[in-house]
Amino acid sequence: MQRLVFPSLVSLAVSVVPAAASEIDTVAVVGLRLPVETTGITATRFTAAEIEEMPALRLDDLLRSMPGVGLFRPAGSLSAHPTTQGLNMRGVGANGAGRVLVMLDGVPLSDPFGGWVNWSAIDTADLQSVSVMAGGTPGVFGAQALSGAVLMESRRPEETGGRVAGSYGSFDTQDIGGRLDVAGERASLTLTGGHLATDGFYLVDADRRGEADKRAEHSADHASLRASADVGPATTLDFALRYEAEDRLNGLAGATNRTEGWAGSLRLVHGMAEGRAIEAMVYAQRKDFENVFVAVLDDARELSRPVLDQYDVPARGYGALVRYRMPGLEIGADARLMEGTVNEYFRNLGGGFTRERTAGGEQSILGLYGEATHVADKLTLSATARLDRWRTYNGERVESDLATGDPVLTLDVPDKDGWVWTGRLGASYAATDAIEMKASAYRTWRLPTINEYYRPFRVGNDITEANANLTPETLYGIEAGVAWRPLATVRGEVTLFRTWLHDGVGNVTIGVGPGTFPVAGFIPEGGTLRQRTNIDRSVTDGVAISGEMTLDTNLFLYGAYQYARARVTAAATSPDIVGKPQPLTPRHTLTGRAVWREGDVRLTVEGRYASGQYDDDLATRRLKSTLLFNAGAAWQAGEAVTLRLDAENLFDARVVSALSAAGEETLAARRLVRAGVELRF
Repeated sequence: MQRLVFPSLVSLAVSVVPAAASEIDTVAVVGLRLPVETTGITATRFTAAEIEEMPALRLDDLLRSMPGVGLFRPAGSLSAHPTTQGLNMRGVGANGAGRVLVMLDGVPLSDPFGGWVNWSAIDTADLQSVSVMAGGTPGVFGAQALSGAVLMESRRPEETGGRVAGSYGSFDTQDIGGRLDVAGERASLTLTGGHLATDGFYLVDADRRGEADKRAEHSADHASLRASADVGPATTLDFALRYEAEDRLNGLAGATNRTEGWAGSLRLVHGMAEGRAIEAMVYAQRKDFENVFVAVLDDARELSRPVLDQYDVPARGYGALVRYRMPGLEIGADARLMEGTVNEYFRNLGGGFTRERTAGGEQSILGLYGEATHVADKLTLSATARLDRWRTYNGERVESDLATGDPVLTLDVPDKDGWVWTGRLGASYAATDAIEMKASAYRTWRLPTINEYYRPFRVGNDITEANANLTPETLYGIEAGVAWRPLATVRGEVTLFRTWLHDGVGNVTIGVGPGTFPVAGFIPEGGTLRQRTNIDRSVTDGVAISGEMTLDTNLFLYGAYQYARARVTAAATSPDIVGKPQPLTPRHTLTGRAVWREGDVRLTVEGRYASGQYDDDLATRRLKSTLLFNAGAAWQAGEAVTLRLDAENLFDARVVSALSAAGEETLAARRLVRAGVELRF
């Protein structure tokens, strides 16, 4: 990995403006793109070669090799429920919708309805780079980069050719994928596709299993078509169309879900003289989701019953961006429109569902921003300012009796709107040839998703209610650090940070079963009623430390550690959680990795540690710490053939991802060993 002070990343568009490489602190642009200003922010870039070295099957597992980066729970996307796959970082607090912007080739990957990311749709072998920015990043990233951003680049063909790869492993896991590149003098075309199927593992221990428990089966497909053409001397047109589909059985009989989606984008970039450029981009997303939640009815886990059938959850998203860049200054405008509705059956007391619910709405965000950068000898200063207009409107929640069709609940959901300003100040100072100091201060924001506003959900006997009165989250942050590079092969970095999260959306306990509660209805014994609520203020203090070293060009060593003390400091409506740690936010995370290369052979060993964390807002359910080891080996058997052997959680350490009020544990991250081959042509 390389540390970036001026990383050149994909923003909401891939451009054709060349950027020159400078010294160690600056990474050259991969291809021809507009750079993104990140002075004073810690940024890490995984190259295509580094991505290939990692034993991870999915990109979210690769990202979790960075301390403090993870999904809502300790489970990876291979077994986690789709609605918990939003990305979080920097100890700001876990959230199923995620507080990190994730983009592929300039298109946001978050679900327009729920904000989570379908990681199975991302083919890591087709990525040119993955860039991770820790800390609030306003400007071109807009509303959703509350605590950071992950920007992914697809490989851009330089010649005609391709690859086919396949692997087989534990739990009858089969993975196959490929890419075909056609490169011309002024245009290129890329086709990709992949399929994964696995029987999965059980989510409960063997001594607790009953007939209701099933393996977490999973299958996923993805395909894409990308085309790029030089339509003028300094003008490029890019087109992309992507498809994804995923089916799961989430560990219990009948607990099924399916996701299917399309996304398309069109981008035009025109370069001008004297380092000036303009780009324009539009994109559209379509996601369809179906999901069934199931509850176990007896201690022997022999019987289960569907308790919520979300039979149709359509979502649509649309976006546009215009950027103009000149030396030292960039201005831009963007727009996002989201709409989604959940149609579901609920209230099954044993004789089938008796109620139907429709809930959803629409959102829009319109933004203007400007970024300025000034370089004076060894000092670089940057300033970003942004203004957004947001709306959430046409909201509804209607519940009716299935037998009669008569409404039993109609909630008045008022339209909401407002203005939000955000910004960032950054500074970087090259004290010596080997030492650089940096600092930044920022204010970012996130609009709660349509899902958080309108969709309740149930996991077992734990029910979480929606809240149509949520307000946007706001994050204030400061950080300062120093990077030391005494040699080209040695690097170290330390960053201190503090963040203040205002109005953070959390699942707050408002009742414990057995009992009947307004709107939610009956909560059985051992169950808990929560509601999404704006928590007045949470504070995170932390330090991030990383270092790497290359020895004799054969051995690469990397280590990173994050300490993040996240706690609630103000909650007027929920005083019981004041002083409590943020749920699902470990205080200590640590990663160590060694990569050894000799001729055509490569070996990778990695260890990851996360300290204990709480699964609830009242800090009564504690998940134990975890220590996992991953390993991988690759042998280039010929000019066009590579053989691989990878293992995740090599020693099959026990990982608990969830703990219910009744003490029931949900397992995750079982040992996965895979053998594979890749053919290039």
